[in-house]
Amino acid sequence: MTGEKNNSKVVNPHDKVFRDVYSDKENARSLLADKLPDNVLKLVDLNTLEISKDSFIEKELADYYSDILYRVDLTGGSQGVIYVLFEHKSYYDKYVHLQVLEYMVKIWRLYIKQHKESPDCLPIVIPLLVCHAGKEWPQNTERLSSLLSGPVEELAGYIPDFAFELYDLHRYADDQIKGTIMSRVILLLFKHIRDPDLRQKLPGILAL
Repeated sequence: MTGEKNNSKVVNPHDKVFRDVYSDKENARSLLADKLPDNVLKLVDLNTLEISKDSFIEKELADYYSDILYRVDLTGGSQGVIYVLFEHKSYYDKYVHLQVLEYMVKIWRLYIKQHKESPDCLPIVIPLLVCHAGKEWPQNTERLSSLLSGPVEELAGYIPDFAFELYDLHRYADDQIKGTIMSRVILLLFKHIRDPDLRQKLPGILAL
């Protein structure tokens, strides 16, 4: 978010709502606690979660994309931090990996710029993609290498491969969506926004 006054039409109000809700630490912490894998959760101290004020989207695209970046310390006295990049999609984007990769490179360049002396290492960035497309996100497409053809395994050393954590709301029953009240309400609304019987479901959702 740029912080500048913007009178232009919001192209995707879902993105604005997502940014507003998950710019709150408690909402973000509850989502991470529920959706990050156990092997990742044991490495990070969610009590140290702090939002980064930097945005990695271009100003002219601010109404199309949402990016929220959090910084979190490692556990057990380990030196260093990791960053968790929140991204939201209300539609299936086959090439979302390229958008996320651009964000990651900008995060690393800013990290270098913010340190007076060149850091020995760069922090790990974990992308978390929250999706409520019109249909379920295709299976086994979380890695960038899923976009590539040819002898991918043989040429793996030349591929900047990574995966994002996918939270596809269509894959979860309503009672499996956990977190703070606000987080649950927004995720349930996102999940059912296209349902023809949304009006009948609203009282149950808002009763939270």
